[in-house]
Amino acid sequence: MSTKATEILTPVGRLVQGDCFEPQTTDAEGNPLVIKNGPNAGKPRVDYFMAIAIPKTDATYNELWAKIHGEARQAFPSLFDAQGNCINPKFAFKVTDGDSQLPNSKGTRPCDREGFAGHWILNFSGGFAPKCYTAGGAELINDPNMIKRGYFIRIYGSVKGNGSQQQPGVFLNHSMVELVGYGEEIITGPDGRAVFGGAPAGALPAGASATPLAPATPMAQPGAAPAPAAAPAPMAAPAPQAAAPAPAAAPAAQPAPSNVQPAPDFLNPQGAAPAAAPAPAAEVKYLDANGAGPFTEAQLTQAGYTPEMIAGLQRA
Repeated sequence: MSTKATEILTPVGRLVQGDCFEPQTTDAEGNPLVIKNGPNAGKPRVDYFMAIAIPKTDATYNELWAKIHGEARQAFPSLFDAQGNCINPKFAFKVTDGDSQLPNSKGTRPCDREGFAGHWILNFSGGFAPKCYTAGGAELINDPNMIKRGYFIRIYGSVKGNGSQQQPGVFLNHSMVELVGYGEEIITGPDGRAVFGGAPAGALPAGASATPLAPATPMAQPGAAPAPAAAPAPMAAPAPQAAAPAPAAAPAAQPAPSNVQPAPDFLNPQGAAPAAAPAPAAEVKYLDANGAGPFTEAQLTQAGYTPEMIAGLQRA
């Protein structure tokens, strides 16, 4: 087995998995990462993982593959035949065929992952964060938001045999990362349609409604008319004028009647009787989607009903 790692520099590829700044603390099964060998075995560890997708059409990839394959053959000579072919189908080269339709332990095929098809996927890892630079190594990058999944990078690192006879393979370790270009950001996480679309909710439980409910605030009693405005107080009838004293020679005046009524035109100078105020039109009310109510159109609108939804409700 070789004692010194072989230095490698990848062609430009797209960062399709992992992160340059945020470490992983669990493995693919969700178990905490721990140190496996040596005096610190069992202690927690972190892993800075990055997967870079290199187009299969990139001619410089062959040179990179030759270094990876050569290190693997030198580290485990008994696992390769005379022609250099690996005879162990489970040998971990840390390189995945992005067009593979073979699902992993979680049932995910590489060809279905974003950015994988048509590429070789190289999986780099390390116990320390890589140093990241702008194009050409001009400036050091310390802002994690400057390198996102989906951006194009190059990785400088090394390849070395892992020394395990039970799980033979190589390590691809990163050391430095160069930001070469920008691409569409890859957002990871479950898709809403995949999660909820394949498992319908079924019948709604009691009390649930597929449409918004009317407000629960107290409402006017059904059929109650708005209180009429207070009528103006009627004008007081004018007091009767006292009769002038009769002249001595004239006969005595008849006493004025005690209940004098004002002339109709005194209260209505125009001479026409006042018209009665029209009765207010009854407002249309509806039952909501659950048959409760009645509610006015304004109340239903406030509760979230649209005019189209209101038009389809039953009138009270």
